[in-house]
Amino acid sequence: MKKLSLLIILFHLCAISCFSQSTTVGSYTDRLARQNQLLGIGDNTASFSQHPLVIDSSLQNMVSGKSLLPSFKLFGIPSGIKILPFTWLSDYNSKLPYGYNNSSLYPNVGYQTMVTGGIHIRMGILNIQLKPEFVHAENAPFSTFANVQANYVSGLISVFFHIVGGIDAPERFGGFGISRAYPGQSKITLSYANIEAGISTENMWWGPGVQNSIMMSNSAPGFLHWTFNTVKPIVTPIGSFEWQLVGGILRQSGFTAYDPGPLANYNNLYTPKPLINRYLSAFTFNWQPKWVEGLYLGVSGYDYLNKSASFNAESTLKKFVPIFFTSSLSQNKSSGGGDGQDFAYAINIRQVLKKYNAEIYFEYARNDASANFRDFFLEPEHSTAYMFGGSRFFNLKKDQFVKIALELTHLQTPDTFLLREEPIWYTHPEINPRDGYTNLGRYIGAGIGPGSNSLMVDFSYIKKLNSFGVKLERYVHDNDLYYSGRAGTTDYVSHWVDFSSTFYANLKFRKYLISAEYAPVSVLNYEYLQKNDISNKHARLTLTYFFD
Repeated sequence: MKKLSLLIILFHLCAISCFSQSTTVGSYTDRLARQNQLLGIGDNTASFSQHPLVIDSSLQNMVSGKSLLPSFKLFGIPSGIKILPFTWLSDYNSKLPYGYNNSSLYPNVGYQTMVTGGIHIRMGILNIQLKPEFVHAENAPFSTFANVQANYVSGLISVFFHIVGGIDAPERFGGFGISRAYPGQSKITLSYANIEAGISTENMWWGPGVQNSIMMSNSAPGFLHWTFNTVKPIVTPIGSFEWQLVGGILRQSGFTAYDPGPLANYNNLYTPKPLINRYLSAFTFNWQPKWVEGLYLGVSGYDYLNKSASFNAESTLKKFVPIFFTSSLSQNKSSGGGDGQDFAYAINIRQVLKKYNAEIYFEYARNDASANFRDFFLEPEHSTAYMFGGSRFFNLKKDQFVKIALELTHLQTPDTFLLREEPIWYTHPEINPRDGYTNLGRYIGAGIGPGSNSLMVDFSYIKKLNSFGVKLERYVHDNDLYYSGRAGTTDYVSHWVDFSSTFYANLKFRKYLISAEYAPVSVLNYEYLQKNDISNKHARLTLTYFFD
């Protein structure tokens, strides 16, 4: 009874510390918050390298929703229930799957839809957010790697099996339509001041990128994880700090890694993966030094291993936060002991230039630890990926702007693989954990996937909360597969490259937001077959209603 009384008192004293509602990763509101920071609207000092984030009051009506009941007291604790925005998304691809950063959506041909909404319950320091996602995908058939390459004898097939043997990322999720419910953007947390702790299935995005994030993105459904994080920057005498530390369960898709029919003669090249979940431990830490306005410095890392790994039993800390206690080199190479882990880290820099309503940013990531400092300085490019970009707003007149943005992401393996063994991003073949850096069959890192590169340029016109624009992208699919499979040949013209032009519009009026996009996609050398060109059409319509 005394413990219950103390808990009620604590809830009551901390009630004033309850924070405002956070945005959903990848939402239009999320993008508006970043836009407002560059335009000097509001007082948001976040790094925008850690999402979800809490936004300033100017956009709260697009996040927090309407109170379902008048504010009330439960056991003397100020409490409330709000209705979260309702969203209905409709998506269509004519011939091939297109797009990433899609959370619970599937790589899909045909029609796909998702609906989401929910409630947020506040009781002192306790926050309960219930926001499930319901998805239905037509999952129509299309030509896969197996369909295209089965009739050709080439080195691509053996390399393909090596890669899919170390990652759970099916091209197609079975042969029928899919209907599924996900926990979505739900969580149960305790918060005090600017700090939060609890369990969640929310999507996260780490790093300063807009189109891609190397370490953590919303290209996969959110996974169940515990979290200890800031919700707003914590101000100190040397600047402000943000962090997030998580540990969670990554689950298998349950679908075959490839289309076994056409490649039946090569089935001996594939070793089935063990049926087991993985444990992910990851962190991100960002610092805004007080001496340099608009400068943000960040570091992040992840480590995942099979839940059955004996490494977990060595100590409690190693079980819950192995990111800080990675196994030895001998353990990591032990295929029999199951202690194999995949570890990666990244550093990032973002500079906001308020005078020019602009930003520039850079991220450098490495998927293999250096032997020592000498090794790092001799070959700093070994096992690396990088991303850089920037954007600027040009003022036309009051509340009207033109934005130009550019972002380049490079996941292709550097040339050091010619001299030393080098991992392919997000894969872990031959040694456990062989499902790679995925959840339910979709990439947790950059949505373009292993060995791929992307160049994006975005032009848009903005008027208040509305925007219209076109986004151009050159997307090169898995050059690691291509170069490894074509080594020793003279074939240098069969890269699989997508050129897309996405025309989009976002219209906000009253309590409604309508977001629409249409993208003709020119696919050159589909599945690495020369002159196997395909024209794909993509369309998406998203309707959101705000209960403000």
